[in-house]
Amino acid sequence: MSIPGSVLSYISIFVTIIVGLLYTPIMLRLLGQAEFGLYSLIGSLAAYLSILDLGLGNAIVRYNARNRAIGDKEAEASLNGMFLILYSFIGLVTLAVGAVLYLNLGNMFGSTLSAAELNKARIMMALLVFNFAVSFPLGIFGSIIQAYEKFIFIKMLAIIRSILGPCIMLPFLYILSTVLLYRTLLPW
Repeated sequence: MSIPGSVLSYISIFVTIIVGLLYTPIMLRLLGQAEFGLYSLIGSLAAYLSILDLGLGNAIVRYNARNRAIGDKEAEASLNGMFLILYSFIGLVTLAVGAVLYLNLGNMFGSTLSAAELNKARIMMALLVFNFAVSFPLGIFGSIIQAYEKFIFIKMLAIIRSILGPCIMLPFLYILSTVLLYRTLLPW
């Protein structure tokens, strides 16, 4: 018996909410209020880069589904190649815009953040910008899977991603907080 996609959609929403409710207090405890606030600030700033997608994911779904329906594999392959090149270009633009943001963090937040917080903000910004830049070209594959109407696979992947994200991030945050604690305690 297979689970309908609509049930998986609700399970995905439920899992995302539960993980968020459990993950945030743990992350807050590991990072501390100042670092968590800094993480939220930089995350919000970097999230503006997501508008560079320009809604092209929906175009990929539409035209792949159309080409699949009429049986035009050559047009489908050509379209996917064009979108991969376009999204790779968008990834490069994301890197350029992110570099401008990175270089201007001091101008934007220099009066409100300490030098140590500004350095942490730069590291966070670099990581988030790199993540966005890589996720743009890779995002095309999710749109292609959606065009092929593999909704159950997509929802299962979303559930797994919601659970694995914190399971991977929390050990890294713990290690980072431990290393930073020992760095402040040790004289060298």
